[in-house]
Amino acid sequence: MPGKVGILCTMINGFGRRGYYNSQEIGLGRALARMGAEVWIYKGVRRHEPAGLERLSEGVTIEYIPMRGMGAHGYLDCSRLDRGLCGLFCFGDQQIFLPHVYRFCRKNGIVFVPYVGTAHSLHANFKSRVMNTLFALGTLRIYQKHPAVAKTEAAKRELEALGAERVTVAPVGLDTAVLKQDFRDCDRMELRKKHGFSETDVVICNVSRLSPEKRPLELLDLFSSVRGKKPFKLIIVGDGALRDRLRETIAERGLEAEITVYPSVPYEEMWEIYVMSDYYVNLNKGEIFGMAVMEAVYYETSVAAIAAAGPSVTLRGMKGHRLCETDEEAAKWLTAPYPPAEELRDSAAELEAAFTWERCARVFLGIVGEQKGEFSNEKGMAETS
Repeated sequence: MPGKVGILCTMINGFGRRGYYNSQEIGLGRALARMGAEVWIYKGVRRHEPAGLERLSEGVTIEYIPMRGMGAHGYLDCSRLDRGLCGLFCFGDQQIFLPHVYRFCRKNGIVFVPYVGTAHSLHANFKSRVMNTLFALGTLRIYQKHPAVAKTEAAKRELEALGAERVTVAPVGLDTAVLKQDFRDCDRMELRKKHGFSETDVVICNVSRLSPEKRPLELLDLFSSVRGKKPFKLIIVGDGALRDRLRETIAERGLEAEITVYPSVPYEEMWEIYVMSDYYVNLNKGEIFGMAVMEAVYYETSVAAIAAAGPSVTLRGMKGHRLCETDEEAAKWLTAPYPPAEELRDSAAELEAAFTWERCARVFLGIVGEQKGEFSNEKGMAETS
């Protein structure tokens, strides 16, 4: 059945930022191409960012489209979409500017399939309440009437509680094509020397946006609580609204020699951070999936993560890693004896086998096959009306 399919990401908040992330839309696109589909990825960027086409591999093309919008919510000019698509897989979540895309798809016989990690804002301010209301009046109604795909069981339960009736779970995959395949052959101590660490340092790393929900200041509290129990050092990779507060707090506590902050690291070099680190810590209580958690497991770095929706899926049953209910539990994991190397290797192999984009691609194509008649009928009615 594979023909020409589209993948749409209207999020303009840095989701899948070019050159910095294991992009979910690209991983799915490659999986669909391996199944014989021609894939066109429509990727929203802010209006000051460069537009253009990027051909990734045979069968996969990305079109970067500057979008106006509101916050993280981009508004797509639907004239950019190919009317000949069989289906459009949309990274939806609570994006408010999707109803007009859905109507375009109905009019042109394109099956619209949303992919949802959460259907509510992770913030509790006035703006978020307004966004939630707009979402409920528009995008949510699409989820309620037509098949949707959820990233986790928690997202499925959330959608069902909001009235969606046809929800299939298909977890995020790990696109190993862009990961360092031969990292075990690299000299870990040379990597540490390059970044200013010694052989005896116990290195903790965190990769995330410096925003309140990611809890970077609480990470400093955690580090302060354990720093005397092992020769700990901390690497934080990320930028955001809390950057100045983070640096001020590090200085106030006299931790400049023990904490390294990189505002960004090019994606092709990110493997170095994981491989030279002993631990990866994620304290986000609302983590939807956590691609960095998956990458840390892949690179055999022991993970301590708060048991949010995403890590609870990724780390379930994984030896050498710890799901934590509290920050204190994460601290205990860091100060306990280090897990055996064979446990970390086994968990990495288990992750690579379990979390592939092929599963999500099959679900998408299955829905396209099932719904094609319904959307084609809608197109026919539009053309004759």
